[in-house]
Amino acid sequence: MKIRSKTLLVTVVNEVKVGNNDAIEATVEHQIIAYDKKDGSVGIDTEFIDIYGVKFLGIPINTGYEAYRGFKKQMLELGVNVEELIDEAVKGIVSKKEEFDVKKMFINSNNK
Repeated sequence: MKIRSKTLLVTVVNEVKVGNNDAIEATVEHQIIAYDKKDGSVGIDTEFIDIYGVKFLGIPINTGYEAYRGFKKQMLELGVNVEELIDEAVKGIVSKKEEFDVKKMFINSNNK
């Protein structure tokens, strides 16, 4: 067997609170991906992949894509763009240190 390349996928979760008086709470999930680049270095990508456990004023929103989509639509009708609030809250939520730690994990896995 010859391994051509390797990828390390690490999933991280964070809690966010957005809106007036942090009225909307949710858990957001990101994946940090470390991989061999063609030039021999290690690449890192971070992607926002999911949101769940959404609550409005402490009241859980039904789970699933359709329920969340309906919630966003209702909030938009009230003038609150949940998608924009969440997008702003997740910017930089995965720190450079966390990305560096995943990069180190990937490098260490290559040395075993």
